Formats: sequence, C-alpha cells, structure tokens
Amino acid sequence: MTISVKIQKENKDGSADALIRFDKEDLEILVQWGFVAMLKEALNEYATADQIASRTSSFPVKKTTKKKAVKTFAGGKPNPIKKAPKK
Repeated sequence: MTISVKIQKENKDGSADALIRFDKEDLEILVQWGFVAMLKEALNEYATADQIASRTSSFPVKKTTKKKAVKTFAGGKPNPIKKAPKK
C-alpha cells in the first residue's frame, strides 16, 4: 500500500490544495475505513443518552498496550497493518 500526498498550494486560511495518489487496493481500504468512521459518527450523533450509557456500560474499556491487528478485506487481501509481535 502506497499513498502519496503532495501539497500543490498552501492557502492563506491554513488549508492546502493537495494531490493524493493511490491505487485501487488503497482506495478500497480508504473507503472501508471511511465507511466505518461514518457509521460510528452516526451512532454517536443519533443515539439517545440512554443508548450511549448502555453502550459504554456493556463494553468497558480495558487499558491495554496498543496492538495492530491483521484484518482481511474484500477480495481476501490482508490489511497492510501488520500484527504486533508477541512479547
């Protein structure tokens, strides 16, 4: 997976015009991650306070070291994020 970003122009307001290059596999991964992010945002935006409270109490957050998982995406291709070695 190779995604390259080249800043074409920096604007006065702090934003920039950029050229982003990626292949079909990269696009698939970006769309999948974006879709999951949109679903999470929608759940949080439209959930009632009771639903949010029940979600957080049902799934307590455990403090663990950050590990990267290997997931398989459409087409059976593995996610380029490598699994952390076991200690």
